[in-house]
Amino acid sequence: MGRARELCQLTDALSRPPVVILIEGEAGVGKTRLLHELTGRPMLFGSCHPMRFPYGPIVEALRETRPPKNLNPVTGALRPLLPECAHLLPLAPPALQNAQVERHRLFRAVLSLLDALGPVTLVVEDVHWVDQDTRELLAFLVRCLPPAVNLVLTYRGEDLRHPVAELLAHLPPRIDHAELALKPLDTEETALLAKHLLPDSADLWPLTCGVPSAIEELARMLAEGRPPGTPPALRDTVRLKLDALPPVARRIVQAAAMLDEPAAPKALASVAGIAPEQSERGLAEALRRGLLREWAPGAYGLRQPLARQAVRESITPAVRRRLSRRIDAPTEPLGTLSPREEQVIGLAADGLTNKEIAESLFLSPRTVEVHVANALRKLGLTSRRQFQRTT
Repeated sequence: MGRARELCQLTDALSRPPVVILIEGEAGVGKTRLLHELTGRPMLFGSCHPMRFPYGPIVEALRETRPPKNLNPVTGALRPLLPECAHLLPLAPPALQNAQVERHRLFRAVLSLLDALGPVTLVVEDVHWVDQDTRELLAFLVRCLPPAVNLVLTYRGEDLRHPVAELLAHLPPRIDHAELALKPLDTEETALLAKHLLPDSADLWPLTCGVPSAIEELARMLAEGRPPGTPPALRDTVRLKLDALPPVARRIVQAAAMLDEPAAPKALASVAGIAPEQSERGLAEALRRGLLREWAPGAYGLRQPLARQAVRESITPAVRRRLSRRIDAPTEPLGTLSPREEQVIGLAADGLTNKEIAESLFLSPRTVEVHVANALRKLGLTSRRQFQRTT
């Protein structure tokens, strides 16, 4: 759904091997689904794991293969790694005394086996979790991909601890590369997907911001008669990211989750109870890890409402009370409202939602979000419920 252009780009790139393709996108955006939509192309899939097992994705990709006969003898070096198909490989060569030479032979064995299996595409998913051994093997492979072998790497940009540019730097001129960035679905695509999933129409974009996996999970809840809540997979992903943050960044994210609208860095620091100079690094880390995003210039919030809900559910009652007290505390105004911003906050003070305000003023919901965020920043407020006291 909504991936015709990306599928066409991917198909076109894979038709001209050897090529290295990088596919970037947040969790649940559909990287794996896009690859599985490809038909008629032999593909080997392996995924990196958070525990970073040595050569884990390569073993996963190759263990179920059925190698042809008359393989290069060097492929016998893979027998210890691939017991499932060891009987189809040549005998293991004698052990070497030098560990680096042994390692090079193993890399050559992978390269030779891929060449024998070609034409084929090796897919390594979740490269943000790549282990050091696989990382070095991939750097070796991209330098000397066989003519009928493609390499596809998927990753989450916010979780990547090393630049994929490092791999591209190893590419020789004869090997092309392509980069795809998968974005969430837009409102129309989200509505179309929801229509396919639910018997009755439902507007799922405000809660999911177009992330396909969240749309599917939310639709499943509604179809089963359950109230819409945070999908377990999304909740667990968000909480794992939250737990991995440094304390200052975690407090910034919790503050953002308690606010109704995206807020300026000073407001986030105030709600979190952190000095502004200390909060800058925490905000930068929360942005890098993909928990927060900049919704309007200088206004930051959770990437999607369901993620905000997941963070709020993880906050203890005592911490929630402290955050709420800071939200209600008055702060210093920072600017003058424009006429349009005054219109918007007047309707917000009357209790209208962003969608209702947009319909009333003939604006897009996104434009209303920007106006609300700017008004909060200019008035020195941290929550739209404070508009009632201001207007």
